[in-house]
Amino acid sequence: MKPVKSRARASAPAKVILFGEHFVVYNKPAILASVDRRIYVDVKVRDDDIISIKSNIGFDGSFNSDKCKQLLNKPFKTLVQPILTSAIDAMNEFDGKIGLDISVNAQFPYGVGLGSSAACSIATIAAVSALFDKLSRKKICDMSLNVEKLVHGTPSGADSAICTYGGLMLFDRVKGARPINSKVDIQLIIANSGIQRITGKLVSEVKERSAKEPGIFMGLANISENITIQALQAIKARDYGELGALMTLNHSLLRRLGVSTNMLDKLVQKALSNGALGAKMTGAGGGGCIIALTNKTSTQKVIRALRGYEAFVSRVENDGVIIA
Repeated sequence: MKPVKSRARASAPAKVILFGEHFVVYNKPAILASVDRRIYVDVKVRDDDIISIKSNIGFDGSFNSDKCKQLLNKPFKTLVQPILTSAIDAMNEFDGKIGLDISVNAQFPYGVGLGSSAACSIATIAAVSALFDKLSRKKICDMSLNVEKLVHGTPSGADSAICTYGGLMLFDRVKGARPINSKVDIQLIIANSGIQRITGKLVSEVKERSAKEPGIFMGLANISENITIQALQAIKARDYGELGALMTLNHSLLRRLGVSTNMLDKLVQKALSNGALGAKMTGAGGGGCIIALTNKTSTQKVIRALRGYEAFVSRVENDGVIIA
């Protein structure tokens, strides 16, 4: 099938895990939110078979069909690989084979626990498919999950779901994604430790620990589940004080699991000492970001305390993937 458009644009939001990271891989529930920073992908049809990728987050390249095959057969090293896979998979849905200029413009950093790989794959799949026709959100999400396996090995599917559908979401691997319908106004400060990490490596380390100490691990997993259930009740009740306290408790649990770092602990403590209702690391850990729940009284004080760590105020967004 030939494309019906010469260019298209799509975007997908960043995400944070409010509760349940790591244990979601073991069929425990997690609560996620998409936030109001995005990755935009613009695609333009070329008159040759080259796929050219440019980005503002440190990767680019031009690839003919032979180079594409060579790169995609190598172990994951760069975000170019999942973007190429996303573009090729989207074209294959329509039996299309064309050259593309792909431009990636991110409003948040890569490799810090905010879902950059999922957002990139979702926006790329949506933009490339829009050149031919429109794919359903479910199809985009499913295709993104296949791409995420290249990056993370055994992803839970949570990142692909939240970056596709947006909003607040309860997720587990058995029941899938379920929207949390609440008028809760969650204001978060996100701060970047500046330490990049590889999610797949951390997930593998946690897996090794679960095998070595299954009793201790399942005890932690059950505590995580209880915290997540209580957090869901706090969200529905709009009890921000309880929600913050549970976030801080969740961080202590992740410290016990061994995925936090001295820097992440320091940032969490800075936020709490300056009036945050709660704070925790978000994502796989080992670096990346923390999130702090604030209110009108504490927001600016916490921002000042986290100056120098790319701190910004963010709120939950409800749009998910957007095709322009």
